[in-house]
Amino acid sequence: MRVAIDVRTVTEARSGVGNYVLNLLAGLRRVAPEHEFFLVGQDRNLRLLTQGQPAALCHQARLSHESHPWGDLWEHLWLPRVLRQNRVQVMHGPATLIPLSRDGFAAVATIHDLVAFLYPQTIPTKYALYMKWLLKRVVKSARRIISVSQCTKDDLVRVLGVDPARIAVIHEAAQPGFRPIGDQAALEDVRRRHGITKPFFFHVGNIEPRKNLVGLLKAFISLRGRLKGQAQLVISGQEGWLTRRLHQQIGRLDLGPEVIFTGYLPQEDLPLLMNAACAFVFPSLYEGFGLPALEAMSCGTPLITSNLSSLPEIAGDAALLVEPTSPEDIAQAMWRVFEDQGLRQDLRLRGLEQAARFSWDEAARQTMEVYLEAHQERTGP
Repeated sequence: MRVAIDVRTVTEARSGVGNYVLNLLAGLRRVAPEHEFFLVGQDRNLRLLTQGQPAALCHQARLSHESHPWGDLWEHLWLPRVLRQNRVQVMHGPATLIPLSRDGFAAVATIHDLVAFLYPQTIPTKYALYMKWLLKRVVKSARRIISVSQCTKDDLVRVLGVDPARIAVIHEAAQPGFRPIGDQAALEDVRRRHGITKPFFFHVGNIEPRKNLVGLLKAFISLRGRLKGQAQLVISGQEGWLTRRLHQQIGRLDLGPEVIFTGYLPQEDLPLLMNAACAFVFPSLYEGFGLPALEAMSCGTPLITSNLSSLPEIAGDAALLVEPTSPEDIAQAMWRVFEDQGLRQDLRLRGLEQAARFSWDEAARQTMEVYLEAHQERTGP
């Protein structure tokens, strides 16, 4: 079977969805080599993914997935013609986007979250309106829907009225590089390069309101009296949206030298910093999956995360769950992990056990089953 996959989110500086596409494709190539994967992307995407890929199984798109409205017109009017000409049987939009015209192939969409419906105040108004419009049409057009968590599936059923039988829950997994690292010289080097001189709490994610950075910073500031300058807070991530107001809020806080903003980090630094941290703190207001939480557990790093959305589902009993709107609750969990070595070790072991339940190969096998079901349903018995 020939499956087209939109890979336009895979870039050098990628975040959650780009990593999802990259790792899912690698898993599909391992577990389903008998099938063909036709990649749709721009040159900057394809050159990261096409090692050994026949040129006939690539289509170079002219427009980015973020180009509106011209990219939308290309997606819905031109791309279906390309797919039919290349005898594609299933089209997968791993970043939600699929052609709304789908004659000749079955469409599968991965929906990562419903933030536009549930937390519209945390994203730009125009984008929220666009995503609401798009998602309503995608759930009607897709023959099958993949949700990355049971939480997102429940949201799809509750908010958009999707038939649960059309939705497959397929969890993501951590990338192979996220594992316990015992190389003390490498850990010391990454600390030195980022100006980290003390035990530290770590957070990674796009700089945007949904990540609840103000709550995290308030929690850390409230601990100063107990920490007595013995710990730092390191925040990594690229600029997202609605950052002006966020930076204004942060600017009003008395951060001091203990707080370090690294900006966007190269992929190779993230597992090292995860391993070097005394805890990973991820008090997000809403996540469709929350991959950084799983990456932390995969490194054996004690995890403190939100008790909302998908995060309890992903963390299981391997994390301290906090009320993200309460800086006091976040601070109390941070202090417990900092001062209790036994708790840190317990969370480390529980996290490694929980993370081992997630696998990209298993995610790829389940995704391949969804492709086959969608194709068989379209073509009939």
